[in-house]
Amino acid sequence: MISDEEKDQVRAASDLVAIVQETVELKPRGHEFWGCCPFHGEKTPSFHIIPATQVWHCFGCGEGGDVFTYIMKRENLSFPESIRYLADRAGIELHDTGDRRERGTKRARIYDLCAETAQFYHTMLMRGKDGRPREYFASRGMGGDVCRRYCLGFAPGRNALVSHLSQAGFTPQEMIDANVAVSRGRGQLADRFYDRVMFPIFDEQGHNIAFGGRIMGDGQPKYLNTAETSVFHKKRNLYGFNWAKEFIVAQDTAIVVEGYTDCIACWEAGIKNVVATLGTALTEHHVKTLTRFAKRIVYMFDGDAAGQKAARRAIQFIEQDSMDLRCVVLPDGNDPMEFITAHGGEELQARIDAAEPLMDFVYRSLQESSDITTPGGRAKALEDALTLIYPLRDSYMIDTYFIQIADLLGLDLETVRASSGRVFRDVAKREDAERRREQNYERQRAQAERSGSAGGRASGSRDAGRGAWASGVTPPVSAPVEEEPYDYVPLDAYGAAPVEVVDDLPPIDVPDGMGAVPAADGLGAPAAAAPMVLTDLERKSLAGERELLTMLTSYPDLFRTYADRICSIEWVDPRHESIAWAVLATPPGTDPAACMDAARSVCPEAATLVSAGRISATSKHPTETNIVFMLDTLELYTIKRRMRAAQAKLRQDRSLDDEARRALTVQAAQDSQRQRELQKSIGGVADPFRLIGLEAAGTEQA
Repeated sequence: MISDEEKDQVRAASDLVAIVQETVELKPRGHEFWGCCPFHGEKTPSFHIIPATQVWHCFGCGEGGDVFTYIMKRENLSFPESIRYLADRAGIELHDTGDRRERGTKRARIYDLCAETAQFYHTMLMRGKDGRPREYFASRGMGGDVCRRYCLGFAPGRNALVSHLSQAGFTPQEMIDANVAVSRGRGQLADRFYDRVMFPIFDEQGHNIAFGGRIMGDGQPKYLNTAETSVFHKKRNLYGFNWAKEFIVAQDTAIVVEGYTDCIACWEAGIKNVVATLGTALTEHHVKTLTRFAKRIVYMFDGDAAGQKAARRAIQFIEQDSMDLRCVVLPDGNDPMEFITAHGGEELQARIDAAEPLMDFVYRSLQESSDITTPGGRAKALEDALTLIYPLRDSYMIDTYFIQIADLLGLDLETVRASSGRVFRDVAKREDAERRREQNYERQRAQAERSGSAGGRASGSRDAGRGAWASGVTPPVSAPVEEEPYDYVPLDAYGAAPVEVVDDLPPIDVPDGMGAVPAADGLGAPAAAAPMVLTDLERKSLAGERELLTMLTSYPDLFRTYADRICSIEWVDPRHESIAWAVLATPPGTDPAACMDAARSVCPEAATLVSAGRISATSKHPTETNIVFMLDTLELYTIKRRMRAAQAKLRQDRSLDDEARRALTVQAAQDSQRQRELQKSIGGVADPFRLIGLEAAGTEQA
């Protein structure tokens, strides 16, 4: 037993404020400290500490107590274990050690059983008759010293572990509770792990709490972890944290990888501040654990599609506390072990030091996965981007994220905001369906294990040895497989901020079906996905291009002197540009019918595309005035789009040096001057707009 004097000594040596600040940020209010509760999600602080009495309480979830209660809840410990935890932390030696500890508790028995199991597996690896596991580790560059250092092992199966633990005095129920054995019914047990190399998993205090087994050949699942127990929770625990935490503190950086062997390879290469997730993506519990020790987390992913998907899922944590979440994606599909083998630990450390902010990576990968120069590709990228920020939908920074996406894809902010409602609802529906599928699968699996007979054996030997799922229950496609695992920047440089893009000109109508945005529903979201995504400027430009082509094919010789101006147009539809140059390539004096033949030769849809213009038929101005008017209009739209792109680049691209920023700002100033000239010119020729039923720009002329 721990005496009352020792409890008081430990309590006096433990500063509750300092301990809580390892997990959450606290701010003083009068004589108290307040922060967001570490035990439930909240945006407004409702958790407070009274330093004078060393007690805490959360008005949100109702939890409270003293420093021991806090540690019990944070670390999932019993009361005696919380005292020992704080005593070790404070350097206080308790007399309740060794055999005098409460070794009869369920938790302590599981610790002891797992320790005995780890020793058995290790013995089977180092001294067993089967040489395959030793050959496997050797092929991965892990010799005997490495196996001993990390207590690696081998699970032979065939009830060898059950027999060994029985002789060591452990009961069948204790083996089931630790999930190293499963019931076969009628009181019979079978080893859970069979024919796998084994990695013992330790908690923060160094207790062996679980195991990860990897199949040596083909079969699924490649990795099989201990199921959830009273001491092991894969969404909370991290492989190697007990060894890595002092290095994480020393370097103020935690590196997260996805597999046991990747962890070991990093440690052996001298990169010690590394932990691994246990068959799951990075969770909120993992982040809270790591940010107690470091504010910078580098998530290192395999270079394959699954690794990049995991990187995108981690975006939900970027706003937690003052954490700096970064990522490294290795090239050529390499995992960290393969990269170290090929390039060495120093090269990997260099990549870790150069890790990029997670948001930057996510946005860059969106650009790489979709061709955002096309309306269709932009629509896909918009859908993907909004899906990614779905976890941040309630953030006070959501408008900032919308601005980033708009800048990235060259879209209007309102288009992004309007699309978000539909996308967010779709994601919510998918997540709900996914949750129901997983719950259904877990119920089936639990029923199969309770039924015993073939189910128990399947989860032990068949599941481990041959890759079959317990009791023949096939998990849903989406079920997790346990495998190996802008902020808005003000534009203050060179006066860039005042450059303003204003759509103050009347729009030209967009022909039906071209880039139309579907009608919004009652919640402000589009009723259905648009076939393509165009900005307002692009829709205006698109209609203007059609008007220009109608006049060009009718009066080709009048346009030939304006070839240089046509070169300056940035065309929205590449087909329009092809038609324009096919017509201008005809010899002077070519009649309109022959010009149409030239247009059809480069674009089969030419007849449809060049027939939509109305200005030449409705305007009272001479044809040449209308031509200059349309060229001015399209140049203006080109300049506005270029200015918008420059603003987005100045906001988003952190790699720009001073010279590049200065060049962009100078160009923007020149474009702004040209914009005013064109607006004045167009405003004096407003009649075509008025005659086609649109709002006039500037002074209306007869």
